[in-house]
Amino acid sequence: MIFLDDYKFELEEYIKEHQKIFEKLMGKTILISGAAGLIGSYITDLCIVANQIYSFGIKIYALDYNKQLLEKRFPDEFNNTVTRLPFDVVNDDFDVSCVDYVIHAASNTSPIDYATKPIETIKTNIFGTDRLIKLCLNKGVERFLFCSSVEVYGQNNGDVDAFDEEYSGYVNSNTVRAGYPSAKRVSEALCNAYMEENSSFDFVIARIGRIYGPTVINGDAKAPSQFISNAVNGEKIVMKSEGLQEFSYAYVGDCAMAMIFIMLLGKCGEAYNIADRDSRVLLKQFAQASALAGKTEVVFCLPNENEKKGYSKVTKAVMNTDKIEMLGWHAKHNVESGVSRTVKYLKKLKER
Repeated sequence: MIFLDDYKFELEEYIKEHQKIFEKLMGKTILISGAAGLIGSYITDLCIVANQIYSFGIKIYALDYNKQLLEKRFPDEFNNTVTRLPFDVVNDDFDVSCVDYVIHAASNTSPIDYATKPIETIKTNIFGTDRLIKLCLNKGVERFLFCSSVEVYGQNNGDVDAFDEEYSGYVNSNTVRAGYPSAKRVSEALCNAYMEENSSFDFVIARIGRIYGPTVINGDAKAPSQFISNAVNGEKIVMKSEGLQEFSYAYVGDCAMAMIFIMLLGKCGEAYNIADRDSRVLLKQFAQASALAGKTEVVFCLPNENEKKGYSKVTKAVMNTDKIEMLGWHAKHNVESGVSRTVKYLKKLKER
């Protein structure tokens, strides 16, 4: 598991480049569900380091169901910024005060979980979203940021090259695998429903592409995470298909910054795609980039039955990022540089 000191210089680069954006968070409090996860932990680390550099006084309520992971990821030395909340956003009761922003980033994002924990996958999104929206209404929160997914677009019907935020493709809802994209779609609709009945409710949506980076949790079963894990261990990169699926990717640091841009500068009620426009590649190309970074090779292997159940049938999910770029955000890392630095960080961590 990577810790803040392992990549602090990178965090400092983002913060100094976007100092004016972080100034808008001065004295603010953010509740982040899924705070120990891939993206939530990066955002939290950014806020910790921003406080260290500029004394902005940003406070984070770090909410995650995994108490041990939360304590390990954010030890007591960061208590001046982070308050740990080891709770399940669906089932546990929690109370917080003086919250300015809520980021709902808690969700099963692993294909194995889609197949083996489909109920939990749906509940975390829909019930968790409902609970956190009610918290916003009760506490007078300025803005709610819902973390959605490229998967809400479904299968490209062949009528567009890349998804803009108005697109809607096919999802076969009568499958176990549909639980994830369908729950994201319902959660987006739930945000709109609450705003319709509560004019004070302010929300924005981040539709997130395929994200990778050094803050990945051990055991993540997503293909990019597995490729990178194999590269770090010097093992062959195992492909479970021909790898002809074309997706949009983004490095986790770029994604975290995009979410901050959306939260602070996005228009109420709007959705924004997050992806790097230069990281539109085939799955096999991502595998090859991982193999190159790990000085290994790509091999092919048939998936088992559980893996098949969890895999998306989508073959093209490319995102148009014009809308978020109009807010002033641009990605810093393409697949080659992002994967290279991810493998480098994790190799150093392994050697300790």
